[in-house]
Amino acid sequence: MQTSYNFQLRRGLNHNFHTAKMTEPALKRRKLRKGTQSCWECKRRKTRCTFVSPRESVCDGCRSREVQCVSQEFCEENEENTTPRSVQIDVNGKAPPLTHDATKGNDGQAMHHALLDVWPSPTELEDILDMSTNTSILFHGLICIPYSELIGKDIAAHWRRDILLKPSPDVHPVTIARKLLLLGTFLQGNPRDSIKRLNTTSHLLVETASRLVTSQDDLIASLEGIECLMMEAMFHNNAGNIRRAWLTHRRAIAIAQMMGLHRDSSYPQPKAIEPDSQANLNPEHMWFRLVITDRYLSLMLGLPQASPESPFCSPSALASCNPLERMERLESLAGGRILQRTNPRDLALTHEIDKLLQDAAAIMPPQWWLLPSIPDIAGDGTQALTETLRLMNQFTHYHLLAQLHLPYLLHPSDERKYDYSKTTAVTASREILVRFVAFRGSASPAAAYCRGVDFLAFIASTLLTLAHVEARRRQREVSGGYVLDFLAHQRQGDRGLLERTVECMENMAKGDGDVMATKVSEVLRQLLAVEAGATEGVVYCANVGSEETGEVESSGLGEDKVLRIHIPYFGIVKIEEAEGLPLVRKGSTGTEADPVGYQIGGEPVNSDWQQVPDHGNATDEGLLVPCLTAEVDDWVLQGVDMALFDNLIWGATATDGQGG
Repeated sequence: MQTSYNFQLRRGLNHNFHTAKMTEPALKRRKLRKGTQSCWECKRRKTRCTFVSPRESVCDGCRSREVQCVSQEFCEENEENTTPRSVQIDVNGKAPPLTHDATKGNDGQAMHHALLDVWPSPTELEDILDMSTNTSILFHGLICIPYSELIGKDIAAHWRRDILLKPSPDVHPVTIARKLLLLGTFLQGNPRDSIKRLNTTSHLLVETASRLVTSQDDLIASLEGIECLMMEAMFHNNAGNIRRAWLTHRRAIAIAQMMGLHRDSSYPQPKAIEPDSQANLNPEHMWFRLVITDRYLSLMLGLPQASPESPFCSPSALASCNPLERMERLESLAGGRILQRTNPRDLALTHEIDKLLQDAAAIMPPQWWLLPSIPDIAGDGTQALTETLRLMNQFTHYHLLAQLHLPYLLHPSDERKYDYSKTTAVTASREILVRFVAFRGSASPAAAYCRGVDFLAFIASTLLTLAHVEARRRQREVSGGYVLDFLAHQRQGDRGLLERTVECMENMAKGDGDVMATKVSEVLRQLLAVEAGATEGVVYCANVGSEETGEVESSGLGEDKVLRIHIPYFGIVKIEEAEGLPLVRKGSTGTEADPVGYQIGGEPVNSDWQQVPDHGNATDEGLLVPCLTAEVDDWVLQGVDMALFDNLIWGATATDGQGG
């Protein structure tokens, strides 16, 4: 009997995942008002109904809550009378009820069929073979063995065999899921216009592996299972869904801790499903990769790190590393210490971390820090891998510097002790944008990789723009002597760099219909308008407040000459003309009162960030605040904006005398 299972009905369309016909009774249709799009469950919860891809038939909210997803076009049925119509994971870790056969003891066989049925057809595999491969850049974040064991080997042949060889139906489900995730990540990293009909296939492969395997704890308690979660998290990060990446990666860390990966090698080694996995999955290196990725995602989102310890930075651990690995580990240690910093005035700690980053940078030779040749990144060879590692580690280094010093950028004090941090934040932001423009502006297939780089560019662009605005404001108040006065001679070059950054985003939006690039370019374009106004003599100030409106997106400089940047869970950042005021104010303008959780003053902004304004009679289709796992369509910056402005105002409004 051929195994089949059905996806949920979405907007009245039946989507058959397998070739077998659906066996469910027809649902009774009902009349809908114009504009209704959400399912019953999302309507009850007053949340937006979003989908990970156009072909997905179960909405994100129902998938995360593990409930049936029924369009409002159909009448709801009582649970006991409704046949399960979506592939869901049981909370007890049991295999999903895919078919009637599965409930009679064939759960494993049903799962194998469900996983293998999404494998590309021979025709699709031929199309994939014709793609210009760029394997090295896709999997650098999954290297869980020492670089010395990898560099110089024929990694291209290894990855290609591993990716395109269909798994046997009698292997462990995690082994099949791993192949789906590898192929899905590979397809995701290729330019969208290479084979357009395969764009959604990558999502289908990853979502199937996630729904059937990686969401079941009893299946993934192995080295391969943790690797699968790491791949899934990387897929979401590369797609720009870093909140979902953070959640998935935290599951990987939790399972790794239960298996003892965080302990030293004197303890028993964690189990592996396949005998040859130990050759590619070194537990100690895997734990380091888990920690460094968690710290990156946590820094981007302004969330606590999972593990503050850094055993991989002990003298004995560093002694066995090559120079690049030593630098990576020291920079991971610096990132962890930035996350632990709780006082924006603790300049002593800030300078300690800065010295750590200097020591890490000095490990690599001076010419290593030059801008890499972007075309050299494309491909599968050793050079592509080494250049990929070089560029991504440069991004990481300058981003850590920017994150370390950004709380001091807009501090109104004229004390010289803040000058070093202000200039370092500006310099690091410029270095990020130089590399971003070269990377995203290249015609190389490598430019399709990793949306996380776009978040770094957004942060750097915002910091560099605000630095110029603040420099112009201070020049009007004080004649000479301000640390950022040097920006007057760098304004043209920086302005050109910022404009090119926006152009790169806009080109991505035009070519691919990229929602994230569209919205980021809109925000940056408005910030450039503010910078141009500041150059002409307009004085601006920024403040955080709350606005009880149905406006979800940011708005440009309107008749009231106010730029509003809406940040869910944070508030409205308003940049407006205000003569004689600091760029960042300690209070809110207008008639709105600051709600609890948005107080600006001696305490950090948004001290209870989970408390959001009451939306009163807001409809389910018009809520300001998306769900915590919101996709890019709903919250383009995924919380990066919240963390950025929180840190800026945290440092700019804290009172002197708090340390340093």
